[in-house]
Amino acid sequence: MAAFTEQQVRDRLLSHFIQEDPIQIDLQRPQWTTTAAGGRVSSGVIAVGLQTFYFMPFKRRLTQEYHYNPQSFGEDKVEHVPYILIFEQGTDIEPGDFFDSVGGDRLDTGRYTVEFVSPRRWDRGQAGLLFRG
Repeated sequence: MAAFTEQQVRDRLLSHFIQEDPIQIDLQRPQWTTTAAGGRVSSGVIAVGLQTFYFMPFKRRLTQEYHYNPQSFGEDKVEHVPYILIFEQGTDIEPGDFFDSVGGDRLDTGRYTVEFVSPRRWDRGQAGLLFRG
């Protein structure tokens, strides 16, 4: 009989979950330089490398945000629903990272930006994405 720790079991379950419908993403990480005036300027982009994720829309009823344009622009309602990347421990991902998709599979053509990385990473990793178009 094998004796696995709870963490090993969680890691194995997450790995199997991701491998059921994996997506390979090559994240790009912008590099910033501080200016003399105290601002920051983009000084380039570093390729993080190809990594495996599980991509899914984040559509919980209670966490949807709705934004309204000012009346001068009309009353159009824009739904703000981020996407979620689920990943295993050891994955290199940070807020501000981005990737461009050319369509296919489940992704629309355009830029996706990492808005947050969940601090709870002991059993799974989650990162929130916004589709920028």
